[in-house]
Amino acid sequence: MEWTQGKERNIRALLCSLHTVLWEDEKRWKQCGMHDLVTPDQVKKVYRKAVLSVHPDKLSDSPHLPLARAIFIELNDAWAQFEEEGMKSLY
Repeated sequence: MEWTQGKERNIRALLCSLHTVLWEDEKRWKQCGMHDLVTPDQVKKVYRKAVLSVHPDKLSDSPHLPLARAIFIELNDAWAQFEEEGMKSLY
């Protein structure tokens, strides 16, 4: 996936660029910037919103299900890496 190139397992970069891979009629996700993801608490909050937007269970009858599933997996992998590295702040 082009979306993940150069951002593998980087939760902040993936969240900031999520709007570039979502389908046009997705209304639950609001674009965010790196300034919204400075602290671990901010990252956690935005991550949870992102996961709700692309959760496969919420899109079971949608034609976007394969894409949503791939995005969901990438976000979960990046979140696991973020937790594993100690959920550090940017500054």
